[in-house]
Amino acid sequence: MLEDLCDMMCVMLITPRRRSSILATEHLPSRISMMIVVCLILALVLTNSVKAQVASDSSRRPSKRSSTYRIDDIGELPTIAADVTVSLNRHGDVAYWTRTNDLVYAAVWSNGHSTLIDNMASYPNMIAHSINGSGDVGGWMNTSGNLVDSLSTTQGFVRHGGHVEIVPALGGRDSRVFSLNDKDVAVGAANTASGARHAFVISNSNMSDLGTLPSGRASTAFAINNSNVIVGAADFEGKANHAVSWTHMKILDLGTLPHGAGSSARAINDLGQIVGFSDTPDGVHAFLYTNGAMQDLGTLGDDPSKASGINNHGEVVGASNITNTKRHAFLWREGRMTDLNAFLPAGTPWILLDAFSINDGGQIVCSARRKGEPIHLILLTPQ
Repeated sequence: MLEDLCDMMCVMLITPRRRSSILATEHLPSRISMMIVVCLILALVLTNSVKAQVASDSSRRPSKRSSTYRIDDIGELPTIAADVTVSLNRHGDVAYWTRTNDLVYAAVWSNGHSTLIDNMASYPNMIAHSINGSGDVGGWMNTSGNLVDSLSTTQGFVRHGGHVEIVPALGGRDSRVFSLNDKDVAVGAANTASGARHAFVISNSNMSDLGTLPSGRASTAFAINNSNVIVGAADFEGKANHAVSWTHMKILDLGTLPHGAGSSARAINDLGQIVGFSDTPDGVHAFLYTNGAMQDLGTLGDDPSKASGINNHGEVVGASNITNTKRHAFLWREGRMTDLNAFLPAGTPWILLDAFSINDGGQIVCSARRKGEPIHLILLTPQ
């Protein structure tokens, strides 16, 4: 390109523009000098332009030499169950759980410090699922030393202003709180008198049964946004669950990815975008539901994948297998799923396994492992 421009300048400067060939020849040395100066200027401009373009392209790619995120190790994360996740609010505060003296405590991590929530009498174990912008925490606790003891009683709770309130069931035994919004509205699932599990919502201390799909008998509410739109899962014709949403107490079946049998919605942002996972003919895939359509987000190489969190910029986090035996955390944005480990510096000891939640500042809370150590909870903060 530079050579073409220089050739063009030569033609423009050397070709006589006056009828007198003698006059044109007299001005030839000065024209050649001008041509050389112009070519040098063009070369400098084009060189700087190329450098700027290279720098711009490099900024779009995750670097393996320097980290895109600051890494905060919150501590060991005891394994509970697949549907038990960690929450992050807009300030970067994390609601999670930790083990102390063989008991599990709900905890909040904020600005580098962890605070335990004291277990209540008769409830030796407590799990924190959700935290809102005010620092209120929701979760559940049980009456057994074994968190998965089917004979124990499980009760949901909401901690507001330092005071823990127990969430009753819907006439049955057990309840769990899965999400809180910034308006102090809580959602979850509880047993009815018949023993069926139904989604519920609590607003202004009033608890309401969200019901089920017309053909089903069970439902769970996993998340709520600040417009009080609720998402979760409900069984379809007594078979597989379908992802669902509730708006003004009315349930909507979101369906599945094409040719899938089941699905589940796990998070929603304030724009109404919903994420979760669904069956496909190729296996279980993460999805993004927006404007009435469910989009397959794919995998990092192998099934399954699942989406657990979404912020108001439409950035999605979750986990996907990279082989049939290895799972990594992912970040999906601008139509592309990327292994979050690609954003960490070369030589880091951490392997990010799952991403649970992302806030509007781009902070992501993940589970991670170092060789020979148990799973830890990691907070990634963009640099």
